[in-house]
Amino acid sequence: MKKEKNKQTPENQHPHLEFDAHLLENEVWLTTEEAMAHLNVSRSTIYRLRKQQHIPNFKLGHIPMYPKHLLNKMLMHRALKNVK
Repeated sequence: MKKEKNKQTPENQHPHLEFDAHLLENEVWLTTEEAMAHLNVSRSTIYRLRKQQHIPNFKLGHIPMYPKHLLNKMLMHRALKNVK
């Protein structure tokens, strides 16, 4: 009998990120390469952040897509947390 891992859902892990359907209507979606350039990080860093659920992403088929607005919001929240 396999034990199920206790996975945290993104809404529990990131309470500062609120899902609003209207927010995503005009969203700019970034591919992995575009997210790497936007965040100025390597591919392995993107994969590690995605695996640890530190950055929001959605899969379109087998391709992970990153909502630019939510990436910016998450980064701003982390930057403000470091200032305090």
